[in-house]
Amino acid sequence: MPGDDEEAEFIAEELLVEKSAIGREWEDFAILFRTNGQSRKLELALRERKIPYRMVGAQSFYDRREVRDVLAYAQLLASPDSDVPLLRILNAPNRGIGQSTAVLATDWSREHHESVWQALCDPNFTAQVGAKSRNAIESFVALIAGSKNRIDLNHENPADVLNELIKEIEYIPWIERACKTDAERQQRGEGIHSVIDSLRAAIEKGKKLQTFLDDSALASEREDEDLEKKQGATLITLHASKGLEFPIVYLVGLEEGVLPHTRSVAEGTRDEERRLLYVGITRAQDQLTLTYCSTRLKWGQIVSCQSSSFIPELDDEFINHTTYDDILGAEPSTEELGNFFGNLRGLLDGN
Repeated sequence: MPGDDEEAEFIAEELLVEKSAIGREWEDFAILFRTNGQSRKLELALRERKIPYRMVGAQSFYDRREVRDVLAYAQLLASPDSDVPLLRILNAPNRGIGQSTAVLATDWSREHHESVWQALCDPNFTAQVGAKSRNAIESFVALIAGSKNRIDLNHENPADVLNELIKEIEYIPWIERACKTDAERQQRGEGIHSVIDSLRAAIEKGKKLQTFLDDSALASEREDEDLEKKQGATLITLHASKGLEFPIVYLVGLEEGVLPHTRSVAEGTRDEERRLLYVGITRAQDQLTLTYCSTRLKWGQIVSCQSSSFIPELDDEFINHTTYDDILGAEPSTEELGNFFGNLRGLLDGN
């Protein structure tokens, strides 16, 4: 695959084609990945195509605290009058606007039929709180309003503005202080930069900030939704896949540094990584697709990737090698066309 965007889009499109052509259920499909950070683009590609999915063995990218916080800041840059994201990050990081002040602002907004943002901007409201809270509110309002103006009036790239805002409020050091391990700190940082990278890519494609936020599909999802109990295709970590089987499996990210993971060299666990790949391969009952990318976007930089050193160890007798360009240029077979139109006719006859 050229990159991880193409990898995710290819797999999502494959699911649509396979389901239509062969008449599979969504539950017949599984996408296996090595690290939590790989799930974001896969989730986004599935969401964009309205493909239902469940997450097993990892927290949904869109349910992570740092992701929701950064998206909340992005929503304020698009529309400060959005109460839910505003209240979410009003004191994250801690800026001296406590829970009691947030409750007062919410009550004021309801009584005066205003948004919470309008309450925070109203001198009549801020006059009712203490000097320390008032100063904190005024600084916060100036920060958000100033950042929003850079987008609306100066026409600056929203991704640049969001990135600088996150740095200015020292969000990353704040959330890292609650992390217990280096791996957790790295994951938090990757999550934050993934949101900003995703926004930047959306802007480069001509999308507006609000369109990007709408595409993230967070507004319609509850924070306590259990993605493990949902129906649909399965997104699952290799570790969690042990003992499970699926008719059609996609195992992604077969690259050095991913599988085998970078840490395996330092920790001497390369053989465990090889066994993990074996576990993934043997989850497939009927069909298995292995993918690797030439590049990945990491921390705002395009990084070159090398295919996994495990690939030459696989028996070529059972592998059909192909490329992204070959797949795009391939003509559908007579059988595939027949299956597709047969299923389409069945759907029409059933209506």
